[in-house]
Amino acid sequence: MNNISLIKEFIKKDNEDKLIINQLSEEVGIFYKGIITYFCEEMKIKIVQDQKQEHIETENLFEEIKIQLYYSNNKTIIENILKRKGKVIIISDYKTFKYFMKSILSVNGYAYYRDLKYFLNNELNIDNSDILDFCKVCPQLAFSEISKYLVNSEGYIKENLIKEDNNFILAIRKELYSLKMDKNNFKSIYENIKSEARYKKFSFLTF
Repeated sequence: MNNISLIKEFIKKDNEDKLIINQLSEEVGIFYKGIITYFCEEMKIKIVQDQKQEHIETENLFEEIKIQLYYSNNKTIIENILKRKGKVIIISDYKTFKYFMKSILSVNGYAYYRDLKYFLNNELNIDNSDILDFCKVCPQLAFSEISKYLVNSEGYIKENLIKEDNNFILAIRKELYSLKMDKNNFKSIYENIKSEARYKKFSFLTF
């Protein structure tokens, strides 16, 4: 079974299980989080993310939780997380991933390009080399680019790739992704979208 199907089936099954993903890089980790979010929204499953990794849920609260999402490279913390009840996804670095991969269900992020291609072709029915090429280089922006394509597939033009340290649009989109995690922060999201539109409007002056 390929990684995308594995993640989909993991989310779909109504059981208490654990999954670990090697994120390879922060950018690839964002891509896999997007995959998780996509399937959870499709199946109306709630994601609960505990950044501190130190809160232990009570049984009453736990009934409302469908999937817990953690980021950790610490073996001790992960071992404690794995002892908890419920369905858990852990995103980690390769060294930690390798330690746990044989004991729990695992997805190796080194195959992210193959997973990206499968997701586009088989889940979204998108067969476009331009969007595939862009998302391969900027996996953290995959879902932003996919949204743009779905709005106007006929007139789709991929974003020009610029070195990341000079790419203002890249920085804006990274900020937007973080803001969307806080669904109550509508004003900041609106201002972020306005900033990207304003930047694109005048960016031609630099050429």
